[in-house]
Amino acid sequence: MNATFASPGLAWAAAAAVVLPVLIHLLLRRRRRPVEWAAMDLLREAIRRVERRRRVERWLLLAVRCALVACAGFAIAEPLVGAPEAVQGRRPRTLVVVLDDSAASGERLADGTALGRSVALAREEIERLADGDRVAVLTTTSFASAGPGPASLERRASLDRLRGAVTRPVPGDLAGALSAATAVLAAPESDGTDRELLVASAFRSGSVGAMPSPVPLPAGTAVSATGMPAAGGPNLRIDALAAERMAGAPGAPVQAVSVTVTRDRGDGPLRARLAVQGPTLSAPASRDIELAAGERSRTVRVAVSERALDASGPSRRWVAASIDGDAQPLDDARHAVLPATDRLRALVVDRRTFDPAAGIDRLPAGDWVARALAPGDPAQVEVVTVDPAALDARALAAADTVALLQPRQASPGQWEAIRAFVDRGGSLVVTPAADGTAQGWTPAFLSQFGIPWRVGLEAQEIDPSVSLAEEQPAGSMFASIAGELGQLAPSVEAFRALPVDPSPDVRAARLVLRDGRPFLLAWEMPAGGGSVAFLTVAMDVSWSTLPLKPLMVPLWQELVAEGRRRAVDGLRFTVGSRARIRLPGVPALRPLEQDGTGAARSVPVAAGGMSSAVDTTGILEAVDASGTVRGVVACNPDLDACSVDPVPAERVQRWLAGSAGNFRWIGPGAAAADAATDTSTGAAARGNAPAGESAAAMLLAAAIALALAEAFLARRFSHAIRTTAEASP
Repeated sequence: MNATFASPGLAWAAAAAVVLPVLIHLLLRRRRRPVEWAAMDLLREAIRRVERRRRVERWLLLAVRCALVACAGFAIAEPLVGAPEAVQGRRPRTLVVVLDDSAASGERLADGTALGRSVALAREEIERLADGDRVAVLTTTSFASAGPGPASLERRASLDRLRGAVTRPVPGDLAGALSAATAVLAAPESDGTDRELLVASAFRSGSVGAMPSPVPLPAGTAVSATGMPAAGGPNLRIDALAAERMAGAPGAPVQAVSVTVTRDRGDGPLRARLAVQGPTLSAPASRDIELAAGERSRTVRVAVSERALDASGPSRRWVAASIDGDAQPLDDARHAVLPATDRLRALVVDRRTFDPAAGIDRLPAGDWVARALAPGDPAQVEVVTVDPAALDARALAAADTVALLQPRQASPGQWEAIRAFVDRGGSLVVTPAADGTAQGWTPAFLSQFGIPWRVGLEAQEIDPSVSLAEEQPAGSMFASIAGELGQLAPSVEAFRALPVDPSPDVRAARLVLRDGRPFLLAWEMPAGGGSVAFLTVAMDVSWSTLPLKPLMVPLWQELVAEGRRRAVDGLRFTVGSRARIRLPGVPALRPLEQDGTGAARSVPVAAGGMSSAVDTTGILEAVDASGTVRGVVACNPDLDACSVDPVPAERVQRWLAGSAGNFRWIGPGAAAADAATDTSTGAAARGNAPAGESAAAMLLAAAIALALAEAFLARRFSHAIRTTAEASP
């Protein structure tokens, strides 16, 4: 039977510990010249009687002691029985460890975290390496930035990297890390070695993602994976956090926040405590959330109360919602920036008229819009009417929303200024010109904003008139008046409209007529810019009855509020992405902890306003060069990346073993993972057993038995006689 040692040096040390003392004794023993004397014959006769028995005892005790030392030393050297290396010579190994340190690795287990478990199992595999073996450690979140590099002979550096691993709240790229591992295994330094790949992960949904096609590994690569840990309990996450305000009051204070929670794992009844807090709230608010068995999601409303802000208060308002800690702590909190309470400024672009005798049916479009935006006193929206010829970048700089009611009067330069305004996060509302049917401005409008709609050049008469449909497309633009929209919309009739075909933008229509024609469309600028709303009717009673109907006021109020909502949405992004900061002169984002003490590392912002990738969740302050806070942004976790929903073991095994065909599970959970796989893949796993079975346990047991035997024999063969002193007379 072939045999070899995992640590040959220790085996040689054990052999030397047995042989060297005997050799030293034999070589250095002193030889004396016998001297004859009278009583010698009597002594020789006495010794001759017991010498043969004593010689057997001494040799037996020496053999037991030598065997004891040999067994103990060889057990420490870990002999492998049946290994082919005994005949062929042991080949060096190249081990590449792919460690999952993504957001999902923060899962809480009974004995720690998923990352801690993966680190411990990976460390055991690295410590088994012998002299001459190479090792490399790659993480799923930083393999690209660090660069894979060749495998190293220095195991200590790899162990230090494992000890320093922490869960990062960003998505990992397991497929990309496997590709980088393939490059390491295929490097020239790995030629002539046994290539091995170890994937250390809990293999949750957030870690493995979509599991694309298997990565082609070098031929003969042995693939190992850490067994999947048992799920530690249910998990609840916060999916959405939004502020609620009064309908038709875009600048009103937030009176409540709505929070949506979703079950990520588990099916039984679930109860959690929800807390809402923020720097401007009078006091934290909380309430219980209960999900029935099988219920996946629920939205709750939490009333909040804000205190008045002074000049020294925060420049932006924000809230944070959190739930009790569960299996995944990273998805238990969510942050949102609240819209400012200062009055909105709307710029109405229309020709000014001075005809006090004109009746209500002859009011210009600008007057209709101004009255809808400022119906009461004090008004929530500051309305400024600008003549089309006076529209410039200076006028746009002070506006939140622009209502362009005379688009055919806009010059190419004015269209460019309006585009820059929308790119900064502004809101634009465009309507056809009320006088005449020709609308030659539409090509310039569509090309300036890259809108894929097809808009006619002339308005079409609608005879007979068509009213707005009772059932309108779902969307967030009119969410606050959704309950009244079914009653307000049918009262509006259209007599004339500009034909628009919004395909392929199927979600563009926000309001439609009964015959399916679009009445209001919206276009959201890419890269977090502002929004463009387009009404197919002019604000004139010859086009529709909208100016005369109750829907006029909430419609325009919500169009203005949508602009502010879009601006607030631009202040919220996902961890791992980059934020677009539209505040001038902001070179950095500074993380702000919940208690306001501040965090350590800032995120740089380039000259164009695009920040570096943010790898921390929570609220970040936008600070200028002098350190003054210009605003705040909210960075929330990637919920898909945080998911701790278990993935079937057979799917993971098919993915990892698909290119190698040589796969095994290791560590706790390996037996369960093997049992969950089919017969063919299980056979492959068993075929990739270690090079030999360890005989260390048997040798250690033999050493213990020899130690007991040596103690017994040493006492038995000592021939010591116990004597007691006699009492004196």
